Amino acid sequence: MQPLKNPFGIIDPNEKPKQIHSNPFDIQNEDLNETIKLGDNVENQEENHLLFDSSKSQPQEYNEDIPLLEDLDITSPLLIKQRIMSVLLFQKCDSEYLEDPDLSGPVLIVAALGLLPLLTGKVHFNYIYGIGLWGWMLLYLLMNFMIQQQGKQIEFYKILSYLGYGLAPIVLLTFLSVFLQLNSSFGYALAIVCAVWSTASVSKTFDTILALQHRRFLIAYPLFLFYCTFVIITIF
Repeated sequence: MQPLKNPFGIIDPNEKPKQIHSNPFDIQNEDLNETIKLGDNVENQEENHLLFDSSKSQPQEYNEDIPLLEDLDITSPLLIKQRIMSVLLFQKCDSEYLEDPDLSGPVLIVAALGLLPLLTGKVHFNYIYGIGLWGWMLLYLLMNFMIQQQGKQIEFYKILSYLGYGLAPIVLLTFLSVFLQLNSSFGYALAIVCAVWSTASVSKTFDTILALQHRRFLIAYPLFLFYCTFVIITIF
């Protein structure tokens, strides 16, 4: 009997088929239909046989983690410090502050304005929050009334931010009241300077963003009255 022939070779019917034992730790490469033996140098096989696709061999790029303060929509302390210094030193306001002001800095300033008098045994939280909210609301209505002919409108949170940062000089006055007796001629003069300081800085900001031009002094008068109330609270 002649052995059977097939296109791939001669098969001996008396020959037993070879059993191939697979190692459970071998890695099967489905792309090239071959097996990576345990202990083989994978780097050499990758170079010689192109085990992996070039697109797969490149490390996966992960998106950078978002900072916690940015994720919580809280302005960074460095930016808050920069904006406070711009108010105290009459520096030019950056465009980011004018377009997208924050409320984190004003909240810290108002908190300091209420906590510092506690060192002298005074509690002014109710006056600060009451006068602050009413004053901010009236100034919001007044400013929008002044610029309605120009077809502009300013949001309420921007008013809160600009006026809140304007309280920075008054916070310095409150800090001095812990160590000095301001109920005197020197204290009154220093209080007026701080009120004018805050008024000039904030009116400059509103003039920049709203283009008030010659009407800057019209908005400066109610701002001066607004900050004078906080000065009076600080002194008495």
